[in-house]
Amino acid sequence: MTFPTTISGRENVQPTVIPPQTPTKMSSFIFNPTMFKRLMPIFAFFMGFVTVLVVLYIYMRNAAMRHYQFQVNMSKDYELLEVTQDNPQLIAYIRQMHLQPVKETQTEPNDIVLDEPNEEIGYLLKLLKNKKNGVFVEAGAYNDGKTSETLYLEKKLDWNGLLIQPDPRHYFSLKKHDRKNSQAVHGCLSPSPYPKEVSYHHEDRDGVKINSIHANSIIEDTDIFNTRVKCFPLYSLLLAMNSTKIDYLTLKTGGTELQILETLPFDRVDVQVINVHMNKDIEKDILKKFLSTKRYAFSTNVNDSYFFVLKKMRK
Repeated sequence: MTFPTTISGRENVQPTVIPPQTPTKMSSFIFNPTMFKRLMPIFAFFMGFVTVLVVLYIYMRNAAMRHYQFQVNMSKDYELLEVTQDNPQLIAYIRQMHLQPVKETQTEPNDIVLDEPNEEIGYLLKLLKNKKNGVFVEAGAYNDGKTSETLYLEKKLDWNGLLIQPDPRHYFSLKKHDRKNSQAVHGCLSPSPYPKEVSYHHEDRDGVKINSIHANSIIEDTDIFNTRVKCFPLYSLLLAMNSTKIDYLTLKTGGTELQILETLPFDRVDVQVINVHMNKDIEKDILKKFLSTKRYAFSTNVNDSYFFVLKKMRK
């Protein structure tokens, strides 16, 4: 039997040796430089991907804001309040940039002119005693893309004048017709005594929406690319065409006829006969009362055309 050796009466205890521990998987993942180097490309790709997503989100958000602002700009009315309707620069601008000749083209046959005028023009000629070489202004010419009530006057009696059409489709049709004595304007008549720019909504077949709901609420407007048209006061156009003496003024503007006439300085112009095409938006009695204050008497109505004649026609 073997007994433990003692030193100084004490038992000689051998120290316990703790064997080295094997590294765990977690410690190897965190602290292993080799593994970290292998994961660096994956981490870099992930950070780059996140960065691209953030940049793309910011870009799309900014693009959406720009698109929204574009829609607002395309539906907002711009009014040039400081430009008077007899401003010389405005008149020169209209004359140089907007008054266009109407010439015969190769793609459209000549207009077929009836031997007899229609009922409206027939009544007009009775009022004016079959006058030749007169001057007309027709707002809403070729509204349906086919007809113009002043065609007979130009072809048969050598009249000349101005054709006004805001709808681009009908304006291009107008330009194809043989109206050599006339000038044309792609625009509308302003209901205010200053020029403005508006958005022409193509769902409106009879005229331009002035200060429409689309200007304030574009979310429901599915027609993004509405045509922008300039609207000039009637007096400005008369000055641009160098004629303030008009034998026949016919207005078909979809409800703004009275407002247009209110902008006209009647003490500076001489309009013999005014024909207003009425619709449900115009109060006939109000129009009659207004024109009576400008020395016009209601003559008669032919279909939806209401004729007003200047009292004691000036020579």
